[in-house]
Amino acid sequence: MDVNKGTNDYNIKSVIKSMEVFEILVEKGELSIGELSDLSGLGKSSVHRILGTLKHIGYVKQDIEDGKYYASIKVFELGNKIGDRIPFKNIVREKLEQLYEKCQETVNIGMLDDLDVVFLDKIITKEPLRIVLDVGRRVPAYCSGMGKILLAYTENVNLKAIEYKKYTENTLCNVDMLEEELKKIRQQGFSIDNEEYIRGLICIAVPVKKRNGDVIAAISVAVPAVRMNEPKKEEYLKMLQDTAYEMTKELPY
Repeated sequence: MDVNKGTNDYNIKSVIKSMEVFEILVEKGELSIGELSDLSGLGKSSVHRILGTLKHIGYVKQDIEDGKYYASIKVFELGNKIGDRIPFKNIVREKLEQLYEKCQETVNIGMLDDLDVVFLDKIITKEPLRIVLDVGRRVPAYCSGMGKILLAYTENVNLKAIEYKKYTENTLCNVDMLEEELKKIRQQGFSIDNEEYIRGLICIAVPVKKRNGDVIAAISVAVPAVRMNEPKKEEYLKMLQDTAYEMTKELPY
């Protein structure tokens, strides 16, 4: 009998609970112990103990006036350090900048993580009318331009596991609609988010491939609907395709 098994299981569960509380705090912002308890499903005493540990090591701060907890700047610093160490991000940054110079609209690059697309990097338009999703933001893949293109080229994705939510009147809200959309995307080689996640925002996305043809990421141009028309869609699509091709040439694999 492994006498350490029970202890190891307890330690693993403790880490999982701590990370769940921490991720909720990062996502939601300032929260009280009661609010964190409700959101995490953990007892208040457990949440208090977890927050005490996170506060001790500098990842959580507490407001002295209302007593609520929030993630410290240390989280931002850690995220930046990790981002800077992703070789792919460093390689493609220059190409992303060149794309922005051509289109002058917000450009993004992202990767698939489970059923979400994570924004790795972006350059934001200087136009006064703009919609911004921060670097590190997770967006449901089924209703975003980059997410749909990545789903289309990823094998063995369980589309039935998606919790479909109708964000706008254009959101694809069931597996049959999504499967049909992904089939179309594979045929045409690009994806369009037609105000499916945020009303008033249109995104055009293409895949970024390794030299062997495997898709590693996606890039997109995000434009307010009032500035988009068919000629511009064609123009941005060509820019994206050219940029993706140049990125592939720069990759060492």
